[in-house]
Amino acid sequence: MDARITTLAAMLEGDDEYVIPQFQRPYAWKKDEQWSPLWNDIVNKANAIAVAADVQSVPPHFMGPLVIQERKPSNDGRPSGYIVVDGQQRMTTMLILLKAIGDAANELGMAEQSELFQSRIWNKIGYGVPTPKVRHSNDRDRAALLEVLMGFADTDAYSSIADCYAFFNDAAADYMRGQENRAERCQYLLLTLDQKMQTAVLFLDPEEQPNIVFETLNARAEPLKQSELVKNTVMYEGGVVEDAERAAQLWSKDFEDDYWRRENDGSSKLDLFLSDWLTARLEKRVTPNRVSPEFLAYLQKAKSVTPRVQYVTDRLNLAARIYREVESGEFTASLPSSQRLLDMRIPTVMPVILWLWDRDSQVEIRERQASLRVIESYIIRRILAGLNVSATLMNTMIDLLSHLRAATENGQSHSEAVRNMLTGAISDNARWPRDREIYDKISQTAHGMNATRRDVVLAALENRLRRESGKPPMDFKAQSALLMPSSDSGLMHYRPPGRLTESRKRRLDERIGMLGNLTLTRKRMTQKEQDLPWPEKLEILLNHKEIEITRMLLETPGGEWTESDIEERSNMMAELAIMTWPRPTD
Repeated sequence: MDARITTLAAMLEGDDEYVIPQFQRPYAWKKDEQWSPLWNDIVNKANAIAVAADVQSVPPHFMGPLVIQERKPSNDGRPSGYIVVDGQQRMTTMLILLKAIGDAANELGMAEQSELFQSRIWNKIGYGVPTPKVRHSNDRDRAALLEVLMGFADTDAYSSIADCYAFFNDAAADYMRGQENRAERCQYLLLTLDQKMQTAVLFLDPEEQPNIVFETLNARAEPLKQSELVKNTVMYEGGVVEDAERAAQLWSKDFEDDYWRRENDGSSKLDLFLSDWLTARLEKRVTPNRVSPEFLAYLQKAKSVTPRVQYVTDRLNLAARIYREVESGEFTASLPSSQRLLDMRIPTVMPVILWLWDRDSQVEIRERQASLRVIESYIIRRILAGLNVSATLMNTMIDLLSHLRAATENGQSHSEAVRNMLTGAISDNARWPRDREIYDKISQTAHGMNATRRDVVLAALENRLRRESGKPPMDFKAQSALLMPSSDSGLMHYRPPGRLTESRKRRLDERIGMLGNLTLTRKRMTQKEQDLPWPEKLEILLNHKEIEITRMLLETPGGEWTESDIEERSNMMAELAIMTWPRPTD
């Protein structure tokens, strides 16, 4: 590895092209973190040059190292050049900076000085067609940079490149505007960029792998996301470091969408998807922070069977589309089971969904859906029974993946394999509650679920009733409402017989917390409405009689809502839950 000291502006004087490869991150510098400090450094050097006896006496400012690797010879008329392994944010910013200052100079009537900046921006290839001296392989950044350099800086809605140009253009104009020596100030800026903003350029040997060097260098700065490391691997192993068209075939453009960039506890949505996809493929838990090494090992193993990286990424991209549609409720093939489980905050089921709908799994569509319904019944029955569904559920799902794969290999029914495994579990950590346990829990005790899970259960019971009566499922999000107010509200209209002792009050609170003391409404009832006496509350519920679970209340209105009414309604809900989520051996 060779090294030399120069400036970024000086590097752009020649005919070389600097290519930002596919494995690099998109342009991400921001005003407060990078642009403002850089501009302050430039202005400080320019001001120092203005008062110095000679330019050489002003010490340079070091911008950080740049790592590049000479490109292979091109047959398409492109100039010689380099791959930018590390430092693409600085290279891109320098090109924008030259354009922004040059435009500011031109706007202030200094066309000659403007040309000194603009001349560093373009190379000419072929029949004199200009191309930027810094070329992004990333489609979005390449288009945004080209728009800025061609003078359409306000047209890009997705990249911060246009914002970068606007910042430096305004800053340069303010620095020169209103000054009697504006031409001299313009010259000080040029001298600063030419001679004082130094970098140490490191030249990689041709045999070194640039993506590995990139990962190593960035490990000491802001850590790369696991998904970024996976992308690096795909780009290099697929041989598409510079080829945007082929890169898009390997690595879906959809991954550049903001949806995949959202973060949760330091992991992007794309990291989480890759974790679930690898868990499904490897039949072992792959945590988000282990995605990159596990993917590399999996890819190497897959390449021993089929050497084309495309084989793996085709399946990866398809799984990503399914993952996104499942999360958004648009993957109709897995509804309503997947929607209910995700609404209940049970993302642990996602690897099994990805496996079932993977083209290599060879599962018929009906078997996919039947298997997922069985899994839904197992998980929701455990929730209804008050059993833990988080501590060991991932282990259960991984065991399921093994049983599903074995079913494919043996030509057996996948849904039957799932049923057999889950009904065979007997420990509290994994058992599938029977009908009697579900009935006793719902009909005799408070439900104990959080509001989110409770509402999912109520909506499922409502849709079961609607299906039995020939009505379509709800096309709106119903709201739960309490029928008998809490005894703590001080607005209890029901008074149990006898003296309200502490034990009697605890029993009453238990009844108030049962599923049978809840109903659904089209819009949320206010607390005041929920605290009304029963006859007045019924008048409000009449406005929601299109909801089956509420209409049933209106059939036997009575003058009061009592504990026995709650118990009777809870019995009905228990029977309905057992039918909604059946257990095959009961």
